Amino acid sequence: MSTDAEKEAESAQQLDKVRTLLLGKDNSRITESIKRDARKIVAEVITEALRDRQKQDKSVDKVLQPFVEDSVQISVAHNSEQMVISLYPIVGSLVRKSVAAFLSDFMEKTNQLLENSLTIKGLKWRLRARQGGVSYAQYAASQTFVYRVEHVFLIHRETGLLLNTVALDNENKSDADVVSAMLTAINDFVGDSFITNDDRLKEQLQSVSTENFNLLIKPGPSALVVAAVSGNPPQSISDQLQLTVENIHSLYIEELKSFNGDNQQFENTDSLLRDCLLSEQKIATPNKKKTPWFAWAIVLLVLLYAGYQSYNWLKSTQLHEKIMQLDAQPGVMIKQLKIHSLENITLDILRDPDALNITDWLNSNEMNPTLFNLNERNYYSFDPPILRQRAQRIIKAYPGITFTWQNDMLELAGTLDITKTEQLLNALAIAGFTPDKNLSTEQLQLASAMPMLQSKQINQQIFDEIIGRIASLQLNFPVAVETITPEMQLSLQRLYEYIQQLTPIAKALNINFGLLILGSSDNTGNKTANHIISLKRANNAAEVLQHKGINKDKIFVLGLGQIEITDISSAARTVMFNVIHINND
Repeated sequence: MSTDAEKEAESAQQLDKVRTLLLGKDNSRITESIKRDARKIVAEVITEALRDRQKQDKSVDKVLQPFVEDSVQISVAHNSEQMVISLYPIVGSLVRKSVAAFLSDFMEKTNQLLENSLTIKGLKWRLRARQGGVSYAQYAASQTFVYRVEHVFLIHRETGLLLNTVALDNENKSDADVVSAMLTAINDFVGDSFITNDDRLKEQLQSVSTENFNLLIKPGPSALVVAAVSGNPPQSISDQLQLTVENIHSLYIEELKSFNGDNQQFENTDSLLRDCLLSEQKIATPNKKKTPWFAWAIVLLVLLYAGYQSYNWLKSTQLHEKIMQLDAQPGVMIKQLKIHSLENITLDILRDPDALNITDWLNSNEMNPTLFNLNERNYYSFDPPILRQRAQRIIKAYPGITFTWQNDMLELAGTLDITKTEQLLNALAIAGFTPDKNLSTEQLQLASAMPMLQSKQINQQIFDEIIGRIASLQLNFPVAVETITPEMQLSLQRLYEYIQQLTPIAKALNINFGLLILGSSDNTGNKTANHIISLKRANNAAEVLQHKGINKDKIFVLGLGQIEITDISSAARTVMFNVIHINND
């Protein structure tokens, strides 16, 4: 007879055969049926399943976030216009809210900065921050917050490599690898040096304290989450780190197990790590707010100083504009004006002797001359009002001469002898009057042209004197120049007047005369070229005299070329004049 054990074994075998007949080998009929209806089955429960899992550990949104971000990025890249159309109704509202939030945050931070900077407390914080070797922002944060998580690191436990890191306000992450390596080294040192368990398990660091931070470490089977906290960290930070470690191991367990040094697959852990960036601001004590008298005093002093400087600037500007009106006066030119203060002014000017008196002008414009350091230098002005004053002063010495002005042209009329005519024209030339430019002498008569001669002997003396005066005239030219300058025009005008005076005297003496114009050159250069330029100089002088009214038939022009005289040959660039005459008696 078979035993009970044999009966049970036989029953089990029969049951397996029946199960195989009904369900197929390895439940193949059931799995095939489920596979056929898997899409329908999942579709009926997926919404509820996602809701239940999200409610359980809030891991669904963290898993879906990278997929949503990638999908949006692809959609923007390939169909940006449709994205713009879809987002347009909400973009305006989002921008307005974003700007409002930014301005609110900016004003709040600015207000805190002003409150903490312009007070005794703010100055103390700056001093202590400098003494501690930290920035003012870090020290102010330590005094403003109870605690604040500055950095969060995700580190692979086995290799010690940094998988990902996030920082407050997106600060620089360049030192994250260094921090990760140092933490791993310290953790290995502690684990190797302090083995106290009976089962020889390594110790694991839970926290590291530095002068400015507390490092909280939450280890997991394959990764560590480390938070750098300023201030006094509460238990809530440790709890959040533990929850983050669990979520990362739940969502990235396969990536952690197969990690080969490439941390790009952990870039999507940012949202999980940012959940650890916690902070708590200190609550201000309900003490009566103190008035920052020191800050207000500084502000008041700054305002007073700014007001004083603005007043001085305004007064200096007005004074500068008032003094610069002097530059518009005839015969006055301001070279330099420096207003050191309202009572110390340096004025450097050029002034014509016929211009107004500077001190009188300052007094008439209600300015104290004693406040001015006046440096006055003379110069000859050619301003029309100054020329008129100068001409009036000169002509006053010649009672027989009258003058009129025609469009800034001085026209002389009257009768003078030869000597006084020369004196008058020389004085006017020095004063800035040039014939045919701003001086006309067509109505000026010479006394010798009138029938005042008493004898032939006197006429002969005057005739010889005029010839001598003509012979003394000479035009001196610069090197390689043949044109007539304004100074030469004055000499030619004098020559014309001599000829005008000589004509009636020669007629009275029955003498025929002509004018010789001789051009010369120095001995530099080619002789032929020098002869040509000497002739051109003489012809140019003759043309000016003909234009003034001397008959061409009474002029003979000759180019002498080089003058071979030892002492003057190098500078004989001249035009000379002489009168040739024949007595008909």
